[in-house]
Formats: sequence, structure tokens, C-alpha cells
Amino acid sequence: MILAPIVLFTYKRPWHTRQTIEALQKNHLASESVTFIFSDGPKTEEDEPKVEEVRKFLKTIQGFKQIEIIEREKTGG
Repeated sequence: MILAPIVLFTYKRPWHTRQTIEALQKNHLASESVTFIFSDGPKTEEDEPKVEEVRKFLKTIQGFKQIEIIEREKTGG
């Protein structure tokens, strides 16, 4: 079976990110899924600690066939 990849966009919400990942991990096909996670960089210095908290969590994720994390220096737009 060919599965579509999972794509997740994150920013500065560690609780929401954790909840989303935990829900995805509960899927019976999670271990067969390729997962791409995009992490935007902070818009302001005030955002830096939350963005870093999210990124630290992202590096601990397991349970997927493959995980690719793409970190941006700053938020686009």
C-alpha cells in the first residue's frame, strides 16, 4: 500500500504540537508513514523560547517510518 505522507506545520505552540503528534502516533498506519514537519522560525525575540521548545520536542518524536524536520530561520511572509 502506498501512503500519502503526513505534513505538519509548527510554530510556537508546544502543547498543540504535542497533542497533534500524539494523535497521529495513535493511527494504526503511523509506523508506515513518512512525516515531514516544518518549523517556522520566530517572528520576534519574544517568540524564540516557544519556537525552541517546539523544536526540542520535534527531535524526540518516534513512531513513524521516517521523520524529516525542516527548520526555517525566520517565519516566511
